[in-house]
Amino acid sequence: MLMRKGKKAKPAAYVITEAETAASLRPETAPATMHVRARSGRQRQTDRAKNRILMCAVVFVFVFASLGVRLAYISFGQIKAEAPHAAAPSIEAPRAEIIDRNGALLATDLPMISLEVAGREIWDARETAQKLLTVLPDIDAGELEQKLRRGRYVELRGNLTPAERQAVFDLGLPGIHFATRIKRFYPQADLAAHIIGHEEQGKGGVMGLEKLANDWRGARTMRASIDIRVQQIVEDELAAAITKFSAKAGWAGVMDVATGEIIALASLPDFDPNSPGAAAADSRRNRATLDQYELGSAFKAFTAASALEEGLAGEATNYDARGSFLVADHRVTDFHGENRILTLSEVVQFSSNIGIARVAGDLGTKKQRDYLGKLGLLTRLTMELPERRAPQLPDHWGPVETATIAYGHGISVTPLHLLTAFCAVVNGGDYHNPTFFADPERISERAVFSNQTSVIMRRILRRVITDGTASQAEAPGYFPIGKTATADKPLNGGYNRNTRIASFVGAVPGYAPRYAILVSLDEPQPLKETYGYATAGWTAAPAFSRIVARAAPFLGLTPVNEATALAAFVSGGEAAEGTGMPRKAAAAAPIVERAP
Repeated sequence: MLMRKGKKAKPAAYVITEAETAASLRPETAPATMHVRARSGRQRQTDRAKNRILMCAVVFVFVFASLGVRLAYISFGQIKAEAPHAAAPSIEAPRAEIIDRNGALLATDLPMISLEVAGREIWDARETAQKLLTVLPDIDAGELEQKLRRGRYVELRGNLTPAERQAVFDLGLPGIHFATRIKRFYPQADLAAHIIGHEEQGKGGVMGLEKLANDWRGARTMRASIDIRVQQIVEDELAAAITKFSAKAGWAGVMDVATGEIIALASLPDFDPNSPGAAAADSRRNRATLDQYELGSAFKAFTAASALEEGLAGEATNYDARGSFLVADHRVTDFHGENRILTLSEVVQFSSNIGIARVAGDLGTKKQRDYLGKLGLLTRLTMELPERRAPQLPDHWGPVETATIAYGHGISVTPLHLLTAFCAVVNGGDYHNPTFFADPERISERAVFSNQTSVIMRRILRRVITDGTASQAEAPGYFPIGKTATADKPLNGGYNRNTRIASFVGAVPGYAPRYAILVSLDEPQPLKETYGYATAGWTAAPAFSRIVARAAPFLGLTPVNEATALAAFVSGGEAAEGTGMPRKAAAAAPIVERAP
């Protein structure tokens, strides 16, 4: 072998395998020729490099696989959070939709997307809070960060818009969940709020028809008796009267006299069921069904009708209304008395306390209680709304109480009690329980007065408007009937003559009533244009007139001429064509004329 000068030859490295060595030691198996494999140093370095590369590849694959598993876990959690929670225990079958009598939507369930953040799944609390702030600028990022640091599960927003949801999703943050929730929505806002009611989280409906809807789950629809067109008119005119006379509150209602259906019922101030907590608790109270009031002279219609039914009086029966009337130790006086002998019709027409107290004296305590009981004025109303209260009756019901109750003092009832009882006076004599469902399958009724008594009362109540205390309740073409009621509010065992409740309760068309209407103002204030008066004839009666004029077309009422109306008042309604209100056959009790 030739060698370069100065270079020493390196001995070759020889490697004999273990198998070959063993074979060489066994002559009988040893090959004829021994093969020897030689590896140079360069080859060994190459092998070691390959081993290192292989180890790095294994580590890389392991790390990459771990990241893939983590990403898959997060993605799966995101998809799972986006899936509807229909099977979750907190989401039950849909509650019944509520519609008005014409199909207008009043309450329904809407699916909503809520944003939730799991504090134990996030990577960085500050980063998460700050990035969410870029999409939802109204959140408190500092408070959110603190909760996430403590590993809290935060329900951040309950009603994400689709755009907000996409923007949050695009942030790519771990620990973000989108959950489906069901939210009750009230498209009419505060319109008819006290009838519809509202719900509270975890409780369902807590008042009004919504409380009934808790048991109406599934596909059923609750069809309410109200007409939102009429409801809007009633609320508009009531609000205008409250504003004009600076009243503290007010209530009003419209009722079908033949079925008991409530077409409208308002209590102001009110609230928006979509955010009930934004209103004062006092505004969420339904004054028309929950509050008890001494509603004053409207009770004179009940007393007069009872005397007619018993045959104790007729339209022309005379009563001495001069001076004052002493009952036991109580002296009855008139607010603005005629100071003369009045007929029964004039007693109601001019709202004489003295005259009606004399009528009640003839009727007697027992008969008075009997008729008020038949009119539903002594017990809690039977109806669907849970907000109802029994009247407040006197502890002792003697001659004095009989006299004062005859004109609406000494007994407190809810406004809906008054409206329901008035229907029985003018509709032919039948009492119907109020209902908030349209077209009730079964109409409850009980006879209180004969048709003849009702016919006479309609004539008497018409004179209240034409010649009495309620001239401003007139509605041309509809010939309304009704009664004013101005009652001083109780104070320290007596009455405060500077605070009052002014009401007007009436019906249209007066000759063959189809709807009864009540309007009341709580503590209206006198104005210069009302000559310093804040009585019902100046405050509630005009609002009644405006409601009739605006609502009549929606109620299916058409104006008639005076001759048609007069004939119907005389005949009991049969002569009025197209009224849509069949009358009972007359079964008149004998009318007895009594001396004063």
